[in-house]
Amino acid sequence: MVGVSKCLVMIKSPNLMKNDGFTLIELAITVGIFAIISTLLVPSTINWVRNEKVNAYTRELREFMRTVRLEARRWGASCFVKTENLPYDSIANGEDSYGFTVKCQYSSTLSDDFKQQGKVESIIPPINNSIFQVVSSDFQVIPNGRISSNNSIIIVIGSKYFTQKVKMLNCLVINSPTGMIRKGKFSKNSLISNNMPISQLSSNDLLVDENCLIPED
Repeated sequence: MVGVSKCLVMIKSPNLMKNDGFTLIELAITVGIFAIISTLLVPSTINWVRNEKVNAYTRELREFMRTVRLEARRWGASCFVKTENLPYDSIANGEDSYGFTVKCQYSSTLSDDFKQQGKVESIIPPINNSIFQVVSSDFQVIPNGRISSNNSIIIVIGSKYFTQKVKMLNCLVINSPTGMIRKGKFSKNSLISNNMPISQLSSNDLLVDENCLIPED
């Protein structure tokens, strides 16, 4: 019986001594894999967030400009859209400002109650210091909703970090005189420089229809 007991101890001993942890080599490989994955995913995620901020502001601005035209047609008003000049980093992190002001002049025949129902000034999309906009000119929307301007209005929107590998520039073209608004991609990266103002009115000759590439329907 003693011999049998010794044999059983010898058989069980290797299992009792088994180590269920990771070796240093296994740990090093695991950490290396996570480091590689992080290196690939983190920049892509940051770029996606920056691009989405540009896209979100572009969508909001497009809908706002449509609302201004509807306001003018609805009340027979003349609405003046003016670009606000906001220098680089003039808005603190986490805060918003406005890149446009809108003033509408209503018909004198309308009551004050009717005039108060519009107020497109209160729904101007906010802009912050993570993006920028460049606008070709200020403009007026006349009472029939058409644009009083000799040329189309071009608005270019991009990320503040454009020079740091984020190379997406959106553009809006507000056709004159119809007021139709089209969205595309701006093709001239030479418009961009370091320390771009958050919002500016520019007479740059690059801000023309043909540099805003509109996707085909």
